[in-house]
Amino acid sequence: MTIMPVIVMIFIFVPTIVLMVSMPYLTRETISFGVTISAVQFHSEPLRQMRKSYARISATLHTILFIGGIICLIYSDEHSKQQSWIIVTYSLAMVVISLVINISYHFKMKSLLPVLPIAPESSIMAVDTDIRKRNIGLSSNWFLVHVLIIVVSIVTVLRNYDLIPDQIPIHFNSSWNADRYAAKSYSSVFMPTIMQVFITLLFIFENWSIRRVKQQVQPTDPNRSLRQDVTFRRAWSCFTITASFLIVILFSVVQLNMISLFNINFAIPIILIIIAFIILYALSLSFWAGQGGSRLERSADRSNVRPVHDDDKWLLGMIYFNRKDPNLIVEKRFGVGWGLNFGHPVIWLILLGIIVLLAVVTRLGG
Repeated sequence: MTIMPVIVMIFIFVPTIVLMVSMPYLTRETISFGVTISAVQFHSEPLRQMRKSYARISATLHTILFIGGIICLIYSDEHSKQQSWIIVTYSLAMVVISLVINISYHFKMKSLLPVLPIAPESSIMAVDTDIRKRNIGLSSNWFLVHVLIIVVSIVTVLRNYDLIPDQIPIHFNSSWNADRYAAKSYSSVFMPTIMQVFITLLFIFENWSIRRVKQQVQPTDPNRSLRQDVTFRRAWSCFTITASFLIVILFSVVQLNMISLFNINFAIPIILIIIAFIILYALSLSFWAGQGGSRLERSADRSNVRPVHDDDKWLLGMIYFNRKDPNLIVEKRFGVGWGLNFGHPVIWLILLGIIVLLAVVTRLGG
């Protein structure tokens, strides 16, 4: 076998494991394993030990699984589909392990809550009425650069369509040798273009959501929490535009490789570098800012007031379902970033559209 699949697996999955293990340390100080608490409770000894226990168990299980995946790759047949199945199976196992740990610690947290230092319920909810006026994200006009790249790629392919071979390589083994082909057609040639458009629209929606997702203002220190939130949103808006730009470039590289404008030995390293950069960028941003900017401008003054909460709207502390909430996107309680409000009917229409699009793309690609 070649060492490349192992290198790829390290670049992609090690940062993901680090994020999973560190999850309890990246959340807000008012959320612990999907349960709303006070800052004093968050820093209490029982929850300190609970976070350490989570990190230790998560690191152990994911390390064992990762080593097993690496060993399977080393002894796999590079000329068959074994390596692809190993990576897919490993990814699914990693998700299952993470879910099981998160759910178990969520219930553990709920059982532990009554014995923590008393936190009186707050009857005050702070709201920033000027949130729409604040400069909390980059303009979506930046996506016009994506459109320009897509148009240039389309024009280039159309002008060089006759140079594209009758059989287009669509899969490569670990030695970068093509082992699967698709017949030349406009649908197969412009498959990367379809993905570029889909990715661009998806990230435009994400950038739009960053500006409009409901804000969490701490009543005990509203000015600091507002600064944290604005910095957090700006940083992730910048990431959204940068990551989507690089992904559009990635698919252009794939497309230009079809007409031999890029040699495969040159194209593959570019693709791997782009993927590694996006993952490391997200990892660095998560540790720098934390969820909602909670790791920015930290204060030694901790409140024993438990914020107004909607814990009953969060299934297992992870899935938000609230039909009365007009927001499509909400802050995650596990991890960093935003999740979906599954109680909003528009979300289900969007998910249905994505499923249909993926089905069409898969059929065209086959």
